[in-house]
Order: sequence, then structure tokens, then C-alpha cells
Amino acid sequence: MTEPQRRFTISVPPDVSQILESQGNRMASAYVTESVRRRRRVEEHKEMLLAAGIHVTEQGVAEARALRLGVEAEWTPQRFEAERAKIRAAMEAELDGDDATPRADAA
Repeated sequence: MTEPQRRFTISVPPDVSQILESQGNRMASAYVTESVRRRRRVEEHKEMLLAAGIHVTEQGVAEARALRLGVEAEWTPQRFEAERAKIRAAMEAELDGDDATPRADAA
């Protein structure tokens, strides 16, 4: 059985109201719901990292982003896709419990 939905009246800045209005009356609630759930998943991920002793900082995020963008700028689309495919295969194998698949970092 699903829980009853609750209605909220909120105030938002003009840029947010434009986005919500563009979704239409029925879809604005879905848009907000998905946004809140995504935000919560990010918070839960940060909590998990912190519990593992990894402290995420704004500077660390900025440095990681700059490093990623630098790598992406140097790689051809074909190399990027090949690495993505290797990572995807390794993740799928891990989910399936198969340890025989080569690791994504193996060159």
C-alpha cells in the first residue's frame, strides 16, 4: 500500500519557478520529487564516504573535476568509449560474482 501524498506550499526564486512552470502542473511535482531524491542519494553517498574515512571537500572535488576534464581532453572518443566499455564489463561481472573478468585498470 502506498502512503498518502502530502501537499506543500513553497516559495522559490524566479529561475526555479520558471523551470517548474515549464514542467506543467502535473509534472512539476514529479520534477521536484526526483530532484529531492537525487539530492538525498548524493548526501547518502557523501555520508558513506565519510564513514569510510574519506572526507570530500570542495577543493578536492574541483581538483578531481579538473583532472577528469584534462584526461577527457587528451583522449579520443574511441579510447574513452573503450575504457567505458571495460569499466562497464568489470562492474557487470562484479555484480554477477564473476572474478575472471579483467579489471578495468588493466591495460
